[in-house]
Amino acid sequence: MAITARQIHEHFRTIGPWVEWAGRTCDGFKFGDPDTEVMGIAVGWQALQSSLEEAHALGCNLFITHEPTFYSHMDDDQAAKETLPARRKREFLETTGMVVYRCHDTWDVFPRLGIVDAWGEFLELGEPLAQIRYHNLYEVPSTSAWELARRIAQRVKALDEQSVQFIGTPWQMVRRLAIGTGAITRAREMVGMGADVLLLTEDGMETWQEGSWLADLGVPAIIVNHMTAEIPGLRRLAEYLGAQYPGVPVHFVGPTCGVQIYATETSRDVLIRMRMDSLEGLPEVSLPAGYTLRPMGAQESWAYLEVMNRSNFAGEIGEAWFEKTFSSDPEYDPSYLQIIWKGDRPVAAAAAWHRDQDGERYGLIHWVGVSDSARGQGLGKAITLAALHRLRERGFARAMLSTHPWRLAAIASYLRYGFRPWPSEAAPQDLWDRVLANLAAWRKADRRG
Repeated sequence: MAITARQIHEHFRTIGPWVEWAGRTCDGFKFGDPDTEVMGIAVGWQALQSSLEEAHALGCNLFITHEPTFYSHMDDDQAAKETLPARRKREFLETTGMVVYRCHDTWDVFPRLGIVDAWGEFLELGEPLAQIRYHNLYEVPSTSAWELARRIAQRVKALDEQSVQFIGTPWQMVRRLAIGTGAITRAREMVGMGADVLLLTEDGMETWQEGSWLADLGVPAIIVNHMTAEIPGLRRLAEYLGAQYPGVPVHFVGPTCGVQIYATETSRDVLIRMRMDSLEGLPEVSLPAGYTLRPMGAQESWAYLEVMNRSNFAGEIGEAWFEKTFSSDPEYDPSYLQIIWKGDRPVAAAAAWHRDQDGERYGLIHWVGVSDSARGQGLGKAITLAALHRLRERGFARAMLSTHPWRLAAIASYLRYGFRPWPSEAAPQDLWDRVLANLAAWRKADRRG
C-alpha cells in the first residue's frame, strides 16, 4: 500500500500531542511536496548536503532530519536561505524530488525511544530516578568523576567521538548523573534535580557561564558533542519507522559525531606506585552472604573480561587484551587470577601477578575491578586481599601495585592494607604530596556527604 509523506506527518501529529502543532514548532515539512509517495525513508541528525546525497543513493525520497536544514532553528532565516550552500541544497532537492521533514519537538521527549531516554539507554544507565521535560536523573555506582568521564568516553567512541571534555575535580566522588537532550542541557535545572555530576553538550552550555558556575558550585561536568548525544535516539526513530511502515525501506544516514579531534597529547594521566614490604599477617578474606571466591578456571577468561568491562573499561576489551596482558606471558597460570562470583555471574576480579621492578622481583596486584552493579559491598577489599594471599602462596614476600592519582578510594584502601607510597622518576614525591593532600580533602568531603 502506497504511503505519502503527509501521512507520515499525520502519524507524528498523533504520537506527539505535546507539540504545538497549531502554534510555534520547528517540526514539519522543510522542502518538497507533502503528497509525494514515499519510496524510501532516510533518518539523519541533520539534512547536510552529504547526508542528502547518501539518502538519494540509497533510493530514499523522504529525509527526516532532527536539526535544521537551512541553518536556523525554525528554518525561517531568509538571508541564510540565499547563501551559496543553501542555494545548492535547494537545487539538489528540486532535481531529485526529495522531501525534507523535520522531527525534533516530537522525538526529543518521546517516551522510551526518544532522544533523552535513548541516550540514557545507550550509556547503560538503567531506569531514571527522576525526569523533567528535557532531562533525566540517574543513580550511578559511587565513583570518581574522572572515572565516570573515562567510561562515558569509551561508550561514545562507538559513535566516532574521540574525546570528552571535563570540568571539575577528577577525584570527586559522584552518585547522581543528570543528562539532557542535544542543545538543551540546562545546568541549573539539572543540579536542581539533585545531580552531583552533569553530562552536557557543547551546544547546550557555555563554558564561561555554566562551566564557571559549576566549578564554583563543585559539581563536575562531562561534555560531549551535540550530535553524538542525539544519535542513539535517531537510530531508535529509524527502527520505529521501519516497524510502522514495513513496506518502506528505512535507513539511518549521515555522521554520528560532528567534530574530529587533533590532540597534542592523549592524556595527562600518570601512574603512581605503592609497595607492601611484607605479606605476613594478612587478614582473612570475608565475603558478603551469597558470594563465592575461587581462582579463575582455564576456560574462564570471559569472566575476568566481563568484570573488567564493567569496571575499568566500558566493553571495549576482549581476548586480544587478555592475551597481551596475561596469557602470552610464559609464567601465565589462570589460577593467578582471582574472581568473586554471585551465582553464575562474575562480579569482582584481580590478578596476583608479577613484575621485575628496579632490578628486583615483586608480586604485583594487577587489574583490580568490581562490576558497577556490585559496588559498595566491600568486594574491592575482598578481591584485593584474595590476590595478596595468592601472591604469598606463590612465594612472594612483598607486593607492589600501580594506580592513578585520582583513584583516591582505592589509594585509601591500599594504605589500610599496608601499602605505602613509592615515589618514582615518573611520579616523584611532590606528586605524592599532592595525592595525599587530595586524599585528606576527599576524606573530609566524604564525611560531609
